[in-house]
Parts: sequence; C-alpha cells; structure tokens
Amino acid sequence: MDGLYVVRHEPTWREEPEPEPDDGYDNGTDEKTVYALFGLAIYRANCLEHSLVNILAAAKLITAREQGEQLIRDPWTQGFKDMMGKLIRRAEVHTGAHPEVVADLARSLERRNFLVHHFWRERIQDMVTEAGRAKMCSDLKADCRLLTQADERLSEQVVTPILERLGVTAEAIQAQYAEERRKAMKRN
Repeated sequence: MDGLYVVRHEPTWREEPEPEPDDGYDNGTDEKTVYALFGLAIYRANCLEHSLVNILAAAKLITAREQGEQLIRDPWTQGFKDMMGKLIRRAEVHTGAHPEVVADLARSLERRNFLVHHFWRERIQDMVTEAGRAKMCSDLKADCRLLTQADERLSEQVVTPILERLGVTAEAIQAQYAEERRKAMKRN
C-alpha cells in the first residue's frame, strides 16, 4: 500500500452550513489571502483526485486478489497520470450507486476546471479593489468547502468500504497518517 497516502481532516459534508460559513479561514481580503485561498482550493482538488486514485488502485488490488493474479505494476501509477475528469469516469463503476457522490464529483470537476483554466484570466480585475478581493475570497472559500465535502462524502461512502475489503481499517489509516506525520516532522 505504498501509494496510499493519508490526508486527515474532519468530515464536514453532513453539517448544515452556517448562514455565513467561514470554516476558520483567514478573513483577510489582501492579495496574499487570495493567493493562499487559491492554493488551498487547488490542494483540496488534488486531495479529491487522490481519493479517486485510491478507489481505482484498491479496486484493482481486490480484483487481482480475487482472481489469484499478481500485479506487475503499481496500481497507483496510472491514476496519477490521469486528470480529474478521466478519474471520475474511470471510477463511475464504484460511484454510480451513490447519486449524491456523483453530483458532488460533477460540481467539483466543474469548479476544479474553472480554477485551473479560467480563474485568473476571468477574475484578475477583481484583485484591484477591496470588494473584488473579498468576493474572490468568498468564492474560493466556497470552492474549498465544496471540494473538501465532496472528498469526505466520497471517502465515507466509496473509498472506506473498498479499503476495508482490502483489510485497511480506520486504525491502519490513522497509524499510516501518524507515521507520515512523524517522518515529515523529522525532516524539518
């Protein structure tokens, strides 16, 4: 399971949004905050992509085990070559039974693609005013929430059951997270 990376966060997708949810993000509207929130939104999209890769790789391992085959290649390798749209299509066999997950993934893909391909071109003029930056920050926070909640719902409803079939328990994931954290702290 060398390719299984653990990103820990508390599930929020079931929570009702507050009238003005802020999720503890910086309330500033300066340029640095806009860039930081943009980076965070892209990071959240990458976490969601990683969950999709985990689904595909784990399913491949399960199939190989059930058919008595030995995999020659690391099942995570192909997934990390694909973009989110292709990962979503490849994972449909696992997500199709969960309409809310499918809807989350569709909205997430739309927002991810906007962020990556259009955000700065369409929104750069907003950087010159306080009100424009405030709107950008608000939109980026909403993107972060969407991507995080989509990842959490996907993990709970699809990833976790597949991993459990492989014998990967919540405790094993927590232990892996602790080990990765220990190694990261040791590097610094």
